Amino acid sequence: MEKDYDDLEASEFMGLPEEDLSFNPWPHSPHVKIVDLIEAGKVCLDVGCASGYIARELKRKKCKVYGVEINPELVRKAQKYCVEVLNVDVERVRLPFKPNQFDVIILSDILEHLVRPDLVLSRLRRYIKPGGYVIASIPNIARIEVRLNLLFGSLEYQKSGILSKSHLRFFTLKSAKNLFKIAGYQIERIDYTGLGSIIRVFPALFAFQFIIIARPYSRQRPPTIAQEMHTHSNESE
Repeated sequence: MEKDYDDLEASEFMGLPEEDLSFNPWPHSPHVKIVDLIEAGKVCLDVGCASGYIARELKRKKCKVYGVEINPELVRKAQKYCVEVLNVDVERVRLPFKPNQFDVIILSDILEHLVRPDLVLSRLRRYIKPGGYVIASIPNIARIEVRLNLLFGSLEYQKSGILSKSHLRFFTLKSAKNLFKIAGYQIERIDYTGLGSIIRVFPALFAFQFIIIARPYSRQRPPTIAQEMHTHSNESE
């Protein structure tokens, strides 16, 4: 897949990692896993949709995708793939969608950029249909190389990755679980990206991100969500 150099220029200008603005086709990437977890024909909301790279893939699965994106340049790109894209800050405005409008809400590497991700998650609950769910990917601050660097007294921010300069929040698996709990969600499945998806031994030690699938507590649980998914991961930590 060819890189979109317009996206790369936007990435450098904004100080955001390249992977935030282009689709990663590696089978163990969060992008591929998220797309695979969503069934054909779903109505989705992609919060922090960037240039619409996930919406593009979901459109091929006959999904209808709505987007929320704070950067106007990226909004223009995402409009090619989304039914509608709102150019707003999700932390500052109430989204004008109907209650119970979406089957799936996607939060792909976005919660770590928010001042109060717990409040955003809580507010999004009203837009999820009965039987619907949230899929989120969250960088893993407890990955092994971060732990080793801390052991030797080093914690250096980077242009991209787990320690990106654009991250406001950092999560271990335990704190990510707690985030969803206090926001009113029941976690139904956890998957892992990168080496955590390949090695399968102590995945939380090697994963770049956690993939969390969760439903609002107030929703009646439908037949097992595992039937809706195409991942073979375990829920082990």
